[in-house]
Amino acid sequence: MPNRTIYLPAELDEVSRRVGLNLSQLTQQAIRDFMEDHREEILEARLEAACARAEALAIDWPDDWLANERREAQER
Repeated sequence: MPNRTIYLPAELDEVSRRVGLNLSQLTQQAIRDFMEDHREEILEARLEAACARAEALAIDWPDDWLANERREAQER
């Protein structure tokens, strides 16, 4: 599992230690909540990034590519 460093102001660090917060679980849940609340924005950003990569690589998919793939799959 990747390991990331987060920074807390001294006061928040002290409070989190005193109450025994599991910062890993708390952070993971906060990210999940954020993703749920911003699902459309996240998907749009991923789509834009994928399109930018395809454009940078000069990939040009035919408009009927998916339909052709489905037809070929049914023929097998």
